[in-house]
Amino acid sequence: MNLLYRIGAYLMARAQKSSNLPNLDTNELLLASHFEDMVATAEKDDFTIVTEQFLGNFEDDMQDKSWIPADEEYNNMKVYPDAVKSPGKPNMVQFQQGDFVELEKVKEAVKFYGHLKGSHNNGSQKRPSLPTMKSRFRFIKDDHHLQKLRDYEKNGMLKCNRMADLEFISQELEKEVRKQIEEGQIIHYATLRFFVSDIIKRNNILIENFKVSDSWLTGWKGRFGLSSRKITKFVALVRHKDRALIEKESKKFVDGVNKTMRSYNPANIFNADQSGFQLEMTTARTLTFTGVKDVHCVVQNVSATTHSYTILPIISASGKLHEKLFVTLKEPKGKFPKKGYFKADNLVVTCHTSHIMTKSLMQEFFEKVVFDKSMPKKSLLMVDSWSSWKDKGLIDSITPRSKKLEMVIIPPGCTGHVQPCDVGIFGGFKKVVKTITSYCQLTCKNYKLCARDPTLKMISQVWWQLRSPKLVPWVRQAWAAAGYNVPKPPHWFTPHQLLFPRDLDRDCVRANCDFTPMIKCIYCEQSFCFSCFFVKYHKCC
Repeated sequence: MNLLYRIGAYLMARAQKSSNLPNLDTNELLLASHFEDMVATAEKDDFTIVTEQFLGNFEDDMQDKSWIPADEEYNNMKVYPDAVKSPGKPNMVQFQQGDFVELEKVKEAVKFYGHLKGSHNNGSQKRPSLPTMKSRFRFIKDDHHLQKLRDYEKNGMLKCNRMADLEFISQELEKEVRKQIEEGQIIHYATLRFFVSDIIKRNNILIENFKVSDSWLTGWKGRFGLSSRKITKFVALVRHKDRALIEKESKKFVDGVNKTMRSYNPANIFNADQSGFQLEMTTARTLTFTGVKDVHCVVQNVSATTHSYTILPIISASGKLHEKLFVTLKEPKGKFPKKGYFKADNLVVTCHTSHIMTKSLMQEFFEKVVFDKSMPKKSLLMVDSWSSWKDKGLIDSITPRSKKLEMVIIPPGCTGHVQPCDVGIFGGFKKVVKTITSYCQLTCKNYKLCARDPTLKMISQVWWQLRSPKLVPWVRQAWAAAGYNVPKPPHWFTPHQLLFPRDLDRDCVRANCDFTPMIKCIYCEQSFCFSCFFVKYHKCC
C-alpha cells in the first residue's frame, strides 16, 4: 500500500505541476510512467477493463512417429516399397531397390565409365570392364548396373531419391527447431518454411517442386511432438456498454455514412486512425515441444516489448493508402537527438515524451498529411471519438482556403465494428511487422531493430510495400467488411501472402549474397534476405 501511495502522490503532484515531487526510485518511476500512459489512453476513448487469466498447464499430445515426410509430388511417383527406409542424407540416387548412393559418387562412376577413348571393331565405345568398375565402385554389382550408367550418360541427368531428400530435410529441420526453442526464439509456420529453404540452400539439395504445405508441416510437427503454445495469457475486454446497443449504434452510423458517401468519389473518402506498435513486436504463440509447461522466449530488448510508437495512416475507399505515414516516437524530453534521425520521403516523423498523440501532434498531422498537396480539394474524413478530433475550431483554423473537409465521428465503442483501419488494415500491418521482427531475431541478432533508425527504416519499407497497386483490393475489402457501400473485390491477397510466399527464390537476388531470402518485394518480385531488403534499404521504384 505504501508503494501505491507514493506513486499516487507523485502523479497528483505532476498533474498539479508542482515542483515538489516525491522521490521515487527507477522502478517506481517506470511504474508511474505506465500509470500515466493508462490514464492518457482512457481519456482518449471510452474506458476499457482488461481481465486476465493465466494458463498453468496444457494437455499433453502424443508424438506420431508413423509419419513419413512424403509430399504430394512424392505420392504421385512410382518408387520401391522400401523407399521410406532411405537414409537421412540429401541428394541420394536409388541405384537399386533398397540401395542408395550419393549423387556425386554416381556422377563419378558415370564419368569414369565413359572416360576411355576409341571404339571396338563393332563400333561400340571402349569402356572399363565390369571387374574394374566393381573394384572401384562398390555399389556396382552386375551388367544391369553398367546399363544404368550408360542410361545416365545418355540422358545427361541423374534423379535423386526424393524420399531421401525429404527425410534429410525433416531431420535437419527438427535439429534447427530444437536449437531455436532452446535459445528462446519464437517460431511459426512462416519460420519453419524459412528454415526449410535455408536447409535446401545450405546443403545444395536438388529437389524439384517441393512446397512446404500446411499439411506437410502439420505431419512434421506431429512426428516430433511439437505444437503451438500460448506464450502469455488469455485477455478478455469488458466494455461499459451493452453489446446490443453498440451493434445498434454501429449500424445506424454506417447507414448514415453510406448516404453521405454518395456525394463523394471513393478516392475522396478517407479513414484515419492511430495504432500503437511495440518497438519489438512479437507474437503471443510459438512452437515448442508438447508437454512443456513454461514457455520462455528471447527478445533483443525486454523493455522494447512494452514501449511503443504510434502510427497514424490514412486509407481511401478507392483502396489507396496515403503517400505519407504519420509516426510518433517516444523521446526523452520530447525532443530528437542533435544527430538527427533516419528520414524517408514516405514518413512524417514526430516525437513526444510519450508515444500517445496530443492535440498539437494532431494539428501537425492535419497540416502535413491531411492537407498535403496530394490530397483532393474536397474530401470526407472518418475518425474515432478521440476528443481532439472533435475540436472543430482548431481544425477549421488550419484548413487551407483551397481545401474543403467534412468530418464524421465514429460513436464511442463502435470503432472495432465500423472503422476500416481497425476492421481490415492494422491486423495485416502488424502481422507483417511481427514476421519481420521474427526473421531479424533469427538471422541478424546483432541488428537492433527496436532502435530508432532501424525502426523507421523498417516502417518506411513496409508502408512502401503496402502502397502497391496489388494491395488495393485488400484495402477495399476493409471498407466492405466494415459495412460501407464499397464494391467487395472478388479476390484479394493480404500483405503477408505477397511478402512472404511459400515459393521464395533459392538465393537472395543481390550479387555475392549468401544469405537465405526471407521476403519478396511486391514491386519487382525479387527475393531478398533481411539485410539486403531492410538494412540496405532496397528500392526498385
